[in-house]
Amino acid sequence: MEVLRHTEHGSFSIPKPVLTLGNFDGIHLGHQALLRGVVEDSKTVGGKSVVLTFEPHPLKMLAPERAPRLILTHKDKLRLLQSFAVDIVIIQNFDQAFANVEAEEFVRRYLAGRLDVRKIWVGRDLRFGKGRKGRVEDLKRWGAEMGFGVGVVEPIELGGVRISSSRIRTLIEHGQVDQARRFLGRYHFISGRVVAGHGRGRDLGFPTANIAARTEVVPLDGIYATVLQVGEQQWPSVTSIGLNPTFGAGPRTVESYLFDFDGDLYGQPVRLFFVARIREEKKFASPALLVEQIQQDVANARDILRQIEPGGGLLPAK
Repeated sequence: MEVLRHTEHGSFSIPKPVLTLGNFDGIHLGHQALLRGVVEDSKTVGGKSVVLTFEPHPLKMLAPERAPRLILTHKDKLRLLQSFAVDIVIIQNFDQAFANVEAEEFVRRYLAGRLDVRKIWVGRDLRFGKGRKGRVEDLKRWGAEMGFGVGVVEPIELGGVRISSSRIRTLIEHGQVDQARRFLGRYHFISGRVVAGHGRGRDLGFPTANIAARTEVVPLDGIYATVLQVGEQQWPSVTSIGLNPTFGAGPRTVESYLFDFDGDLYGQPVRLFFVARIREEKKFASPALLVEQIQQDVANARDILRQIEPGGGLLPAK
């Protein structure tokens, strides 16, 4: 997958581009429908599939107080886009100048002019251009005039609930990672690096990997059945998120105990996949009682993780 930057820096020589555009935070099932349309149509016309996305998220520039925490890091978003066989990602710098571009000017100058798109795939609720005034109907009208087609994906619902990044974000932050998986088509994961901790887990007989998360959306405090990925290796695990109240409230940590693992992960970049929430975090009267509960948590996590086929749900559905 090729990564290009900034449509305002001149024309791109992309053969017969079929494009979709948006923030794609989470790359949920709705986003995936757009990606499938782009990839399939690009093959049909013998062109390239293109995703135009924005960095930073527009609200981080326009209204920082309302900007959402992001489900994916920028790097993870690119990795997932690549897994869907996207040919080219264009990262558009979203600054004040770009925010002031009117919808028609954006289509005429950027999409039709510099990119010479053949078809654009969008969601029914698309809003774009200055003041978010551009609509799907506008895009279709301009497409007929400028010579490109428009494909529209209707909102996708599961169980009567509309799939959206905001809905998924809420589910994760309430610990409902199993429900989030249904909308994502994969398990939610956080990316980070293993850092030194207090060593309490090792003292209790359950050495943990302490993860400094780069991902902004971290599940609600509690105990989870998880899978830790290091490079190409995946390790079943149980993870605690919270303040370690048994030892006095401390900073919020993410600590994973890997089953049947004996090694040193300090400094390693990792991805941690959340399969199911086992229980809430709570304070125990003694370390001995905590150890008893950890043993039960490990047993519960093993039972949950046995039901996952190797790799099942960890990578996005194609």
